[in-house]
This record gives sequence, C-alpha cells and structure tokens, in this order.
Amino acid sequence: MQGHYLKNWNKWPLPVIPVAKELNPFYNYGVEMSVALAYHLPYENIKFITVYGLLKGAQERGLFDAHNGVHTLVEATSGNTGIVLSLMAKEFGIKHVKLVVTADIPEGKRFPLVMAGAELIPPEEGMSGIATARKLGGGGWIPRWPVSAGSLNPSIDGCLNLDQYGNLDGVKLHSSFTAPKILEQLDYPPTVFVAGVGTGGTLIGISNFLRNTRTKIVGTLLSPGNEIPGVRDFNRMKEITLPWRDFLDQYVEVETKLSYLASLWFNWIMGLTPGPSSGFAYLGALKFLKEKKDSRTLDDIRDGSGKVRVVILFPDGNRPYGDRYMANLPFEYLKPSTAPPLWKLI
Repeated sequence: MQGHYLKNWNKWPLPVIPVAKELNPFYNYGVEMSVALAYHLPYENIKFITVYGLLKGAQERGLFDAHNGVHTLVEATSGNTGIVLSLMAKEFGIKHVKLVVTADIPEGKRFPLVMAGAELIPPEEGMSGIATARKLGGGGWIPRWPVSAGSLNPSIDGCLNLDQYGNLDGVKLHSSFTAPKILEQLDYPPTVFVAGVGTGGTLIGISNFLRNTRTKIVGTLLSPGNEIPGVRDFNRMKEITLPWRDFLDQYVEVETKLSYLASLWFNWIMGLTPGPSSGFAYLGALKFLKEKKDSRTLDDIRDGSGKVRVVILFPDGNRPYGDRYMANLPFEYLKPSTAPPLWKLI
C-alpha cells in the first residue's frame, strides 16, 4: 500500500520565487530571474520525482512481480537519489537497497542513507560507481530501438539496477509534472531555463516539455577538476547514457568554491536555503547572461515585451552539506560582512 507521499506525489509544492535585485546583476538590462525550489518536495530534493518515475516504470514493466525474484535494488549515487530510493523502494515491495558511494560522500548524506536502511558499498576496484551498479544489478538500462523501448534486466541473484544515468523512466515525470508545475506559477513563459547537469534527466524532461517554445535550455557543468556532489564535469558526463546533449542549446562551466558562496548569498539576502548545486546552477545562469551581454546578443533572447526571463532549478537545500561548506570556503566567506560581494562571482 502506497504511503502519503506517493498517494499525493503530484500535489507537493515546487515554489518558484523571483530573485531579489541584489542577486540579479543584470536587472538593469531587462533581465528577470526566478528560482524553482525543489527542496520543498518530499525528501527535500528533486530526485523525489526522478526516483518515483524509475520505480513506477519498473513496476509497470512487471519487474517487481514475484516470478522475477527482485529483492534488492543497486544504484550508484552521490546521495540524493539514494536517500529517496532507500525510503521509497519499500512502498514497491523492495526492502533491500545497496548504494554504491564514494568514500568522500558528505557526512550529511551518509548518515541519512544509513538511517534509511541502505547498505553502502564502494565501487569495485578499477570501476566507477555507475559501472559497479550496472554490473551488480543486471546491466542497467539496455537501449532498444526506438530508445524509449529500452529495458532493464535483474541479475541472476535478484539484484536490479534502475540506472538513473540511462533509464528514460526517470525523465518522464519531469515533463508531465516538474515543467508544468514551474510554468503554472509564472506570469510569462521563460526565455531561458538553466539547470545543473548530473544525470541530465531533469533537464531532458523539462526541455522536452519546452521543446516547442522559444526557451533557451542552458546546462551548467563543473569546470575540469572541480567537485560538487550531484553534478559533473564534461569528461565525467561521458559515462551518462541519457541523451542530455540533444536537449541543450548551450552549456557553461562553473567552479566549486563560488558555487558554495553563491548559495550562501541567497541565504543572507532572501532567507532561502539552497545547496551548493543550486548556487552552481545560479552561477551558470549568470555566466550565460554575461556572455550574452558581452557579445551584445541579449536582445536575441528577449520575449515580445522586451524582457529576458530566466528560470533556474535549485535541486536541493544546504542541510546535508555543512562539512562541505566548511571545507571549501575560507572562514571569512561564511559571513556576509566579510564575504566577497556578488559582482565578484562573475
């Protein structure tokens, strides 16, 4: 029997908040910015929607039927997907979840995973977390033609990898729920949508919904050698088999430290509590807009009223990342009186 979260999955709030002028350095250029706060969803992150789609898809494919013998889900995660999967899988009759995590997972995510009953395992020697989960769980998502007809197969010992990095079931609800939920709160459709890229699934789903509009889809990737839980640099995206590149108009690259600091400015100025990957997406929007301004092409992305309307997805909050803020920011960056001002972020 499904619990309250799943019975009411499409009724949960995903607030869209206008960005304060102090955080919008392009305000005088006719740019309006809003942020969609996914940390108001159950389990406090956007993966609530992704994981429900993955589980629902597997159930509809009959993979949880008794004759298939699936008793364990195996998934690679930086934390958010694992937290949701560990708690939600029980409502689909799966009691055991193994999560492939790296040794440097934030403590604020490790402890909730353990408390949710998940078994944490490291990647196998010489293999990535994604490859390990696919190996242990039957091979992950196997593309067919057309791609939407791909399949999952449990391993011979009853383990199944839902494969958030390749399985299109995790994308669908972002087209039917996330994108409409955001747009219904806006007075005007966005001319730019920006999201960080981790698996690419959320971005694909929203982009698919906006496919027939003039909205520019901008993905934010990590600069090479940088690290933020949940998002990736271009090189690490090569292991992602979701077709994320096909749904982007442009991508920009952003560094670690400034992402943490940017999220704190939203805390200090607007009383919001976004996490580092949210600050990361915000900086991606600023970098994109700066490139447009410097090349004198801002007019190319204005709507009929002359405005550039930017919506940025904030995928989670800052609660799990306290140790990472302390590790990545000098002490003086942790207070608004001594932190660098906004203009230095771009």
